[in-house]
Amino acid sequence: MPQMFWRTVREDYGRVTLLVRKIDEVINGIVFISFANNLYFVCLQLFHTLDNGIKRTGECRASRHKGTSPFAGYEAPAYFIFSLVYLISRSVAVSLIPSQVNSASLVPAPVLYDVPSPVYCIEVQRFIDQVNGDDVALSGMQFFTVTRGLLLTVAGTIVTYELVMLQLTPPGQATSDNTASNVTTI
Repeated sequence: MPQMFWRTVREDYGRVTLLVRKIDEVINGIVFISFANNLYFVCLQLFHTLDNGIKRTGECRASRHKGTSPFAGYEAPAYFIFSLVYLISRSVAVSLIPSQVNSASLVPAPVLYDVPSPVYCIEVQRFIDQVNGDDVALSGMQFFTVTRGLLLTVAGTIVTYELVMLQLTPPGQATSDNTASNVTTI
């Protein structure tokens, strides 16, 4: 390919990078709130699960008034497990979908490294420097960038939090706020 082709592709890449940065300026607050919300509720539900365990209740609330229970007290643990799985799935999706922006920005690098010597020019070198030098990713108010590695970082944070909370909670002390563990937000 001629040098003009590589210059055009590099400039197009620069315009797309600028578009991602402008979009990030608009939605970075939403990304931050979404990550904070998911982290809080996953930690809360895991803490209540590890602290109290999943226990079936003796009867359904409706059965107290009617005298019979069609669920035999298993509706609360079923809801709790569904809610926890839903929260974890949502957190993974919120991490992996925006991280595709960063993954897509790194796709040109292997192609540029394979450019043959006779075609290699200063524009290819500039393009390589631009791909490797720019951090193209969505962010959470510039506190963190959403990459695939962030998912493992968040998972490690959750595990650390749970271990610390279990160590600081005195044995035998169950939390009385069981209703907060069943609340999920969309």
